[in-house]
Amino acid sequence: MNGVTGNAVVRAMMRGVIDYAGLFPPAAASMDAAVRDYGAQLRGPYSWMLGRFVVPVARLEELAASFAEHAGAAPPRDPWPVSVLARASDAAALAAFNARYGARLRIEMVEAPPVAPGDVNGLASLAASYGVYAEVGLVSDPADIVKELARRGIRPKVRTGGVKQDAIPSPGSVARFIAACHAAGTPYKATAGLHHAWRAEYALTYEPAAPCAVMFGFMNALLADAAAADGATVAEIERVLASGAQAFRIAHESITLPSGRAVDVSLAARARAGGLQSFGSCSFGEPVADLHARGLL
Repeated sequence: MNGVTGNAVVRAMMRGVIDYAGLFPPAAASMDAAVRDYGAQLRGPYSWMLGRFVVPVARLEELAASFAEHAGAAPPRDPWPVSVLARASDAAALAAFNARYGARLRIEMVEAPPVAPGDVNGLASLAASYGVYAEVGLVSDPADIVKELARRGIRPKVRTGGVKQDAIPSPGSVARFIAACHAAGTPYKATAGLHHAWRAEYALTYEPAAPCAVMFGFMNALLADAAAADGATVAEIERVLASGAQAFRIAHESITLPSGRAVDVSLAARARAGGLQSFGSCSFGEPVADLHARGLL
């Protein structure tokens, strides 16, 4: 991978892609700290990469109180876009929140825990008001549940890491999930473990002497998605997910994958439109710093 200052493909892939999850491990910031950080990032030079503020449904009122105290009279994005971890049974609470606070804090997205194929009616009803994502367990073949969710207007979500090594799935299982989403024609989301640009070994938490593990890179995930949008096999998608930075050739207008497939701005934009919509990260500064360190911003 050669050093290139700035890259058009990176800009196409990264626009609005990072959902801010500072409340969650390993950052586990307080609500006030997370609200202040998100507000500061919205005012920063890389706000174009920032997506929604992610919050559990049980902390919505806490978010509203902290926003009133720390967001200021004229936040740079008004209303703030919010994604809520919730279930179908929380529909009344979500509607009440938007009715009360929607002019300044608006729930746009609901992220639900895993559901069985025959138990999606409640979530489907939410899809009339919000973008709804449901987590999909990385089973040997996720095609059936992905197709059922897509048929009901629900988007799949994949967990790509965690604070323990055994929470990190294999590249093959993630590749099968990505291929299933593209086969079903459904956008999807990823979450956890995507703080760094490229696959490599990193500390699992921010604690001193934290254990390390090989983690996915968000550039790998976005490029794997682009490959899938361009008709790549599961094996090629897996190779993109499993490769380190040195396996990619980067120019100003394209990124060449280990297979030799080139991802240009057009393909990157097409993939974002119909594939990987966003990924959750408990840090916004860390992905930005990693892209800077590698000469990609």
